[in-house]
Amino acid sequence: MWPVLRGVTKTFDIILAPFAGMHPIVGLLVVSVVTGVVMLFIFGKTSNQKMIASTKDKLKAHIMEMWIFRNTPSVMFRAMGNVVRYNLQYLKHSLRPIVFLFVPVLFIMVQLGIRYAHEPLIPGDVTVVTVVLADGVRATEADVTLEAPDGVRVVSPALRMDAVGEIEWKIVADRCGTGTLSVITPGGTVDKVVVVGENLGTARFASLRPRAGTWDAFLYPAEQPIRRDSIVHSVTIHYEAKQGLLFGLTFHWLWIFFGVSVIAGFALKGFFGIEV
Repeated sequence: MWPVLRGVTKTFDIILAPFAGMHPIVGLLVVSVVTGVVMLFIFGKTSNQKMIASTKDKLKAHIMEMWIFRNTPSVMFRAMGNVVRYNLQYLKHSLRPIVFLFVPVLFIMVQLGIRYAHEPLIPGDVTVVTVVLADGVRATEADVTLEAPDGVRVVSPALRMDAVGEIEWKIVADRCGTGTLSVITPGGTVDKVVVVGENLGTARFASLRPRAGTWDAFLYPAEQPIRRDSIVHSVTIHYEAKQGLLFGLTFHWLWIFFGVSVIAGFALKGFFGIEV
């Protein structure tokens, strides 16, 4: 799986490279609009367009019937029943294209997540690094230490918690730059990229480096997963969540992505002649 994820990640690096020097919202908006168009085409190619158009026409007719005969209960309730029936038919016709849309949209969300989900540290920030140990490894007995690169300092002793199998350290960012934290174990060193900077544009980095073969390894492909034979299950740097500014309002990046892609799809469906 890792070679596939690495290939997809490098492809997105190339796609987003033109927006590297711009405000992060620019790249997010462009990808969202393109995603909306791609979703529209996939929906059009995988759905029964004639049945969707027919079902929508019947649905509109019965909604209008409800309004016209609102003072005639028998006719209005019959029209309400037909509205429910054709709504269910519309959902049935939409289910197949939604299945086809799921996989590409999931890959896009993962790639956007490692670029827009978190803010990098800035000089002066203090945060926590959490190392989760493999099952059966006691934190108080594990010979695990943390070393920081230039520009970052470890400022607390290890806090070892056997109940949850975790070890934590506090670190402080001193200056901008990208470095590597090293989790040193008897079986080898596990590295985790740490990023300090105020505006990284579309640069990719993740809060979590997970173990290979886990669901998290798919969700966080910014770095190669940790080997399965390591006593370290995951390493997490607790970055702040990033909030996007759009039209003067602050939104989570996922809301911007979904909102813009859906609006783009609906806005262009008439231009491409696709029923949604």
